Amino acid sequence: MKKAIFIPARRGSTRLKDKLLLPVKDKPVIAWTVENALKVGYPVVVVCDDLEFKNVLKDYPVEVILTPSDLKSGSDRVAFALKDLDYDTVVNLQGDEPTVDPQDIKKIFQALEKDKVATLSYPIEKEEDYINPNIVKVVIDKDNYALYFSRSPIPFYRDIDFSKMLNILKPQKHIGIYGYRKEVLLDFSFKLSPSTIEEVEKLEQLRLLYNGYKIKVIQASKDTLGIDTKEDYERFCQLI
Repeated sequence: MKKAIFIPARRGSTRLKDKLLLPVKDKPVIAWTVENALKVGYPVVVVCDDLEFKNVLKDYPVEVILTPSDLKSGSDRVAFALKDLDYDTVVNLQGDEPTVDPQDIKKIFQALEKDKVATLSYPIEKEEDYINPNIVKVVIDKDNYALYFSRSPIPFYRDIDFSKMLNILKPQKHIGIYGYRKEVLLDFSFKLSPSTIEEVEKLEQLRLLYNGYKIKVIQASKDTLGIDTKEDYERFCQLI
């Protein structure tokens, strides 16, 4: 199988203006994500809606493809470019996720040798994260396939408090990185209509579950820091 990491990058972020171009030390956020992805050892393709990304990445051994600015999601941006490229399996790594462990990305590619879709999760330890709608939760079955994703606290602990629940099971935070077989991603973007549950939750991965696709969930070796807000950006600056 021919493999590649695709990094969708959009200029018009809403919660934090131009977040992927914000400087951290001597380079923008998108460059940190690209450098991390290159450690995996597979080709890296940046799919973006603005030539500025090409300018800031000109010294990196990556392919940069310009895509229409009106595409709805990062997955649609990846699919738009992938349809004309000769890759069999891809990992969609968001441009605002510069801290994903490269070994975890390799695990996703390994899972795609058997499964058609794969993603990552990590245990939630704090109740504030469990109830935070900006942190997506996933419930998995006995074979580590996703049963459901939600912004709500799932599974709901009815008769015990949060600390006691952690002794029974740990809720799982969904880390928004996906691996796809090519044909599945193209079906997702060009053939499957958004489902009602996807539109209510604002979670595109529910489109796959709604249409009967199985999503393998792999536990990440560490948590990640996605950069969505000014506070996230400041935390990443401190981390670096």
